[in-house]
Parts: sequence; C-alpha cells; structure tokens
Amino acid sequence: MNLGLRYEATTRPKDANTVPSYTVNGYTVAAAGFQQITTLSNCTASTTACGPVGTDSPIASNPTTKNFQPRLGFAWDPFGDGKTAVHAAFGMFDVLPLPYEFALNTAATAPFQIVGADPATTLGTGVPDANISFNQQQIRNRYIQQNPKRAAVYNWSANIQQDLGQGFSAMVAYVGSRSLHLSVAADDINLVPANNVSGIGIVFPATGGVRVDPNWGGGAGIRPVIFDGASSYQALQAQLRKAMSHGVQGQLSYTWGHCDDLSSAPVTGDTFLNSIAVPLLTQKSYRVGPCDFDLRQVATGNLIWNIPVPTFQNAFANGFAAGWQLGGILTAETGAPFSVTIGGGNDPLGTGFNGDFSMDLADVLPGCNPTGGKGINYINTNCFTPPTAPASLATASAANPYGCAPKSFLNYPASAPKAPAGRQFCSNVVGNSGRNHFYGPGLTTLDMSIFKNTKIPVISDAMNVQFRAEFFNILNHTNFLSPGFLNTGGQNNSVYDADGSALPTALNQTSTSSRQIQLGMKVIF
Repeated sequence: MNLGLRYEATTRPKDANTVPSYTVNGYTVAAAGFQQITTLSNCTASTTACGPVGTDSPIASNPTTKNFQPRLGFAWDPFGDGKTAVHAAFGMFDVLPLPYEFALNTAATAPFQIVGADPATTLGTGVPDANISFNQQQIRNRYIQQNPKRAAVYNWSANIQQDLGQGFSAMVAYVGSRSLHLSVAADDINLVPANNVSGIGIVFPATGGVRVDPNWGGGAGIRPVIFDGASSYQALQAQLRKAMSHGVQGQLSYTWGHCDDLSSAPVTGDTFLNSIAVPLLTQKSYRVGPCDFDLRQVATGNLIWNIPVPTFQNAFANGFAAGWQLGGILTAETGAPFSVTIGGGNDPLGTGFNGDFSMDLADVLPGCNPTGGKGINYINTNCFTPPTAPASLATASAANPYGCAPKSFLNYPASAPKAPAGRQFCSNVVGNSGRNHFYGPGLTTLDMSIFKNTKIPVISDAMNVQFRAEFFNILNHTNFLSPGFLNTGGQNNSVYDADGSALPTALNQTSTSSRQIQLGMKVIF
C-alpha cells in the first residue's frame, strides 16, 4: 500500500512588462501588466461601466495556497502465487491557473489586437480608409473572472491482472474521473441575455435586447475566461497481451467509456472541430453534454510476427529468407459527437455575438433516427426542424419580448418536415436537440508493415541493414469526419439557415488519409 500527499501551489501569473495606459472617449485605462474587464455586473450604470482596467495579474486572488493533494494506492496478490494482481488507486490533482489559460485571449484582444469594423471601406483599392475614427469602445476586449475557486481533478481506478500462462496475460479495469472549477473560454460572452421560460426552454428577447455589456466590445465581442468548468468520465477497460514467444507477440485493448462536461474549451471557444465557439455560458442546461472528445468505444490491436526461416541448400537463398517480420495495427472506434444547429454563420437568436458559427440548436423530432442517412448524407434532415414553441405562445412585442419572434423562418422549404402538432416555429427559441447529442461515423483503419533484417557480421555483430515497407490504411477505407463547425470543407452541422432555408449537411471531409505506402532503409550498428 502507498499513501502520499503532494502540495502544489503557484503564484498568480504576472507580466514582467507594463502595458502603457490609454484613454478612450474620456475613459482612462491605467498602465499595468494586464488590461482587462474584471466585472460584467451592472454594466448599464453609465456609458463607461464594465470597462477594462489595469491589473497586476489576470486574477485577483490565488486559489492554490491550500493545494494539498492526497494519493492512495495498493496492490494485492490474493492467491500468493504471483499470477493474479489486484490494483486500486485514488488521487487528487490540481489544475493550476497558469499563463496558458490567459495568453490567447490576451493576445487576441485590446490593446494587442484591435478588431473593429468599417462597413464603408473597400479592400484592395490602395486608398486609405477615411473612416478611421470608429468607436474604440467597440473594439474586442476580454473578461477574466477574478476570484476562481480551486480547480481540482479526482481520479480513481481499479483493475485485476491475470497471468494466463503461455505468455498470455489479461487485465480488466474500471477508471473514473471528476473535475471541478476548470477554466472555460469562449469567443464571446457579450451576448443578449436569455430567459428560461417554463414549458418552452431558453428564449431570447425578440425585441429590444441589450448585450450584457452594451458599452464595450460591441459586435467585436468580449472574450472570457471563467472558472465553472466541470466534467466526469467513467470507463471499462480490457486488455489481452501475448509476450514475444515462438516469434509472435500481440495485444488487444478495448475501452468502453463516456465523458460529460460543461465545456471542453479551456483556452479558446473552438478548441475542437465540433466545439461551439460561442456557447451560452450563463445557461448551464444548454452547455451540459458529452465532451467534444467523447469516443464511446475504442478497440485497438497490434501484432508482430517473426516469419519462420525455411532452410535451403543455397546460402544466398537462406540469407534472403531470413529476417522477415510482419506487423499490423488495427484501430476501430465509434464516432465523435456533434451538435445539430440552426443558422450557419448567422444569428437567428439575436444574441449579437461575435462569431461565424451558430450556437442555436435545432429541434429533433421524436421517434426518428437522426443519423440514419446513407453515405455522405449522414444527417437525416427529415428528423430536424427549426426550433419550436407551443402554439399558445403569443407573438413577441415590445411589451412581451419573450413571445414568439414574428416572421420566423420565412424561407423554410415547403417539402421539409412540419412543426409537430400544437407547436409553431420561433427563431428566438433554442432548439431541443442538445449539445453534442449526436455521434458521427466511426473510424476503422488497418496499418501493416513488412521488415527485412539483414545481419552483416563481417562488419560487426550488431550491424543490421533493415528494409522497411509500411502501409497506412492498407484497405483504403474511407473514414468520414463527424459534422462540425470548423471543417475545412465548410460547416456542415447546420440544417437550416436563419431565414429557414435548407443548408448543405453532406459529410465533406475525411478523418484519415487514403492508403499511403512508404519504403525505407535503416542501418543499425
């Protein structure tokens, strides 16, 4: 049995240099190591409320001073014969607030990067933009939550290992993890706030909506780092191994697991191809879902075979026949999760977000297989409609901003699925399909290799010339990438645009290359 206690603290991140002060519309930001927005409360109090201020560190308090991390582990030979082993362990690990959590948002916002907009300018004319006096309060800024709690990860595991004889061994394990107060980043937090309306869900005001901070960021956005991230993971793992004997060694491994979280983005909103770059950070019911990297089942196998050497009367034939080795790696896994959205790069919810990818979710019809399409038409668009609300929800007005937005999805195709009975399309309502609730196509690939080892004892006993022929994805199997926001072939997880028109959803990118063959030679001495 092992007992341990680790203490791991750090100081608050600081910068050795000072950013000069600057003044915007009479509002002065002091010279400091960092310049950032530190609060998003009561931002309508004045025309300069919730503005950037000078700070000596991105965070105001240090959550690491009590970072004592207990560890416990044991190993047990229940039969005393050295053939069966039981292991279990628990450990607490801290995620320190290190510079990587703040560096990208710092570099991508004022005063290091100025993002503004001048709709009157034309690029490529060679004529300087005459409209250079845009409102500097509307350039992109950043917000850092000032008093983070201790970010901790709790890991535990238990496994049984068994020697099966003849070089074979097996292992079965349970692995779990829970994390709290992790950093969460997004491309924008300066959105129009939504309400949770009973019987409907998340609803944005159809008229008169005001951003969280109407004074700063504007359409360029405010990039946040907050510390409410949480996740959980549980998995069953199994392994069968064969040690090298009789010229053969191999291994089979299988994992069946599941990961849920509130965000998989610690430093930027679009960490993964399927990440929602601008999630609704204030709505935890919207954010909870499978991790962006959640692969439910993963199986791998590998084999090395030293091909037996036949005996010939000819020395040259014996030399050619000796030293051949065959290898293979088989990988099979289920697909990555993705969200089905509405709006493409538009903003049907009226959030005023800074981004190119919609955060609105589609409605999924009950009793329908949403990923039952064929080939590249993987998403079954007949299972999805724009977001709906009860038909009893009145049309939104200035007096009732949380009603159903008028003229919602006017270009919705007549041939597309209809709204369920008793419901109506409302563009200011978040759909019911959920974040990452669908899984893309799986991946299967087989890699193989053929090696020829030729000993040259006349030079050295260790001298070996190795010829290598390696085949990646030897079966040339097409593995399509799950639909997502950041595919180089174009976003393909939005089924309808902000006006209701249909969008292309065909799979447009592969996750592995086609068959690749490489030849090589290695001299070992």
